[in-house]
Amino acid sequence: MNPHETAPTGSVRAAPTDPAPAASAGPAPTDSAPTASAGPAPTDPAPAASVRAALVERWGEPLPRVRAKLSPVLHPWLRRFVELSPYVVVASADGNGRCVASPRGGAPGFVRVLDERTLFLPEESGNRLLQTLGNLERSPGVGLLFLLPGMPETARVNGRAEPLTRDDPRWAALPLDAAERERLLWGSLVHVEEAYYHCGRAARFAELWDTARINRNQTDPPLPKRPAPVIEGEKHVRHGRPVHGVRGGEPVPETGAVRPAG
Repeated sequence: MNPHETAPTGSVRAAPTDPAPAASAGPAPTDSAPTASAGPAPTDPAPAASVRAALVERWGEPLPRVRAKLSPVLHPWLRRFVELSPYVVVASADGNGRCVASPRGGAPGFVRVLDERTLFLPEESGNRLLQTLGNLERSPGVGLLFLLPGMPETARVNGRAEPLTRDDPRWAALPLDAAERERLLWGSLVHVEEAYYHCGRAARFAELWDTARINRNQTDPPLPKRPAPVIEGEKHVRHGRPVHGVRGGEPVPETGAVRPAG
């Protein structure tokens, strides 16, 4: 974060004496993350570097208007997108570069915008593998990809995640409702380092929000029900109650900023 920035009143900031994200996590939920194996050594980055050099030579550098999209803060359009989004994919990696991309979902605005440089990502119990948290113990970097149903654009946020539990003194200042304060055990402050909107070409190529296809898949699913895990030769199926982040405070207004040009 910008060391010269003055935090707005009531905002939640990182503790200045605690640079390590794992140190502020406090007591973890009762289920522990599986112990990670040593795994293979990181791959040689040389092939990727050579491919990139060849592509830059063929295509040239990004256009100025593309570079201009990259922002160190959440500008109004990005902030509005996050406030409306009910779904985000969280990418993280451990110290050896092994990656996890994990979905999160809830009511629109379940990821809270605390200010232009800080998000709060609430964490439900989920599958209790705690893979993202395990990665954050080793490396704080995260990439967030926000989706908004029907919108071809996506919002991308890169930064550092700082886990904290409700035992942290900063928890009281978070904009959570009573049910969330009772239910949630932890979440992450995401300190924004880079944010930008991604154009809708990929969604249009995929016809991602084609309503006819969506209705067809809902009426006649293209895949059977997901397979149950097999443990010691027996299938185990467990259906838990649905739990979603709930937006607190005032409802999201119906008007917002216009997408920037470019």
